[in-house]
Amino acid sequence: MTTGLFDRLFNIRRPQPPAPVPPGLYHTLRETDGQITRLHLRVEPDGSGMLIANATAAARLSPVGVVIAKALLDERGEPDILRELQARFHNGEAVRLEHDLAQVKMLLRDLVEPGDRFPIFNLEDAAFSSRAVSLIAPLEATVPLAPPAQIIPILGRLWDVGIPHVTILVPPHPNAADLVRAVERAEDLGLICGVSGRATDLGAGTLLDDLALAGLDHVTAFYAAADAAIHDALLGTGDHAAAEVLFRRTQVLEMADVGLTPLVASTVDHLEATLNALLSLQVFNVSFFAIATTAEEDGTGAIPAPAMRQVAAQVEEAADQARVAYLWHPPVERDDGLTLAQQVRQGPRCAGDVAVRIEPDGSVMAARGVGVNAGNLLRDDWQTIWNNPVFRRYRGRVETSTRCQFCPGLAICAADCPAEPAGWARITVNS
Repeated sequence: MTTGLFDRLFNIRRPQPPAPVPPGLYHTLRETDGQITRLHLRVEPDGSGMLIANATAAARLSPVGVVIAKALLDERGEPDILRELQARFHNGEAVRLEHDLAQVKMLLRDLVEPGDRFPIFNLEDAAFSSRAVSLIAPLEATVPLAPPAQIIPILGRLWDVGIPHVTILVPPHPNAADLVRAVERAEDLGLICGVSGRATDLGAGTLLDDLALAGLDHVTAFYAAADAAIHDALLGTGDHAAAEVLFRRTQVLEMADVGLTPLVASTVDHLEATLNALLSLQVFNVSFFAIATTAEEDGTGAIPAPAMRQVAAQVEEAADQARVAYLWHPPVERDDGLTLAQQVRQGPRCAGDVAVRIEPDGSVMAARGVGVNAGNLLRDDWQTIWNNPVFRRYRGRVETSTRCQFCPGLAICAADCPAEPAGWARITVNS
């Protein structure tokens, strides 16, 4: 008997488990009862993942859940899925695996009808904590509007590196054609796409309707205060009225909308009225960002660092009482080179602690800390950027508990203490 034949007859070869689901971003469309659902599955290096439906509802998945979700999205039958699960997870009992399959199928059904929810992810949310999973990339990118030659390649790279969500910052008097084209390209790629800016600019002419036709998923518009005088002093004459018109139009278009409320001296004392006004406009999602200062007395309306805890507690209490979903953006350090109104109109650096800022030239910045370039999205390998010291310091800070003896258990404190300037989106290194 030859050695080769002996090996074939008597060597016991354990069957190899199926190859793991590769990390990355998967996108599909599904039709149910005439309704089209857009689904994104983001798979992380450790096998866990996130499932996002119609850009408005999301759920974190275990490695088992990822395998099931990917198989369901590929429209594979239940017997085939169960065989793969048993091959992958040898310790999984058949009854348990069948239960897991049923749970993910139920989850998919629930995600298809998310209601008025918008994908708002604070670091406090256990499902989206960077402590719980090794992320391949942020969940969202904030990108200022730029000409097509600049922004179109950036959108393509976002998809390539696994960032499923982009928010385009809209400047005053934007080029409407450029904005519509950018949204169309994001839609073509399968990205979740939103815009953020003043209602004066977002609601000009037929722009909002044109963006809806292009496939826009959500709109974030400044809403500084229920008091029009306070709002317009920061955002420009007539912008308060424009915001109310815009939010009524988003209801007609059935588009997810978010109120963006800057926290400065003139707006903090009117939070309850502001949130009630947003609720009356059927806006149930609110984002907050503070303009903060290290000076004891700023004189322009920025919030002094020692007062940030109290302001944050006031905001979260008001939001909880109003029962709105809210997102914290990292505080922005006061820039003495700008008026307060100018800085408010610039907005936050990016959309929360699960986001990243990308400039039109491709430069990448973390959500917190000094605005240092961590690499270029268009030229550099993503892993090189993600492992840049800028992001390592950022992740090290947000993954370390910054709660102190004064902490009232706020959601914002899960990422960094709002009273600690080192955790702000900073203008200077040692101010």
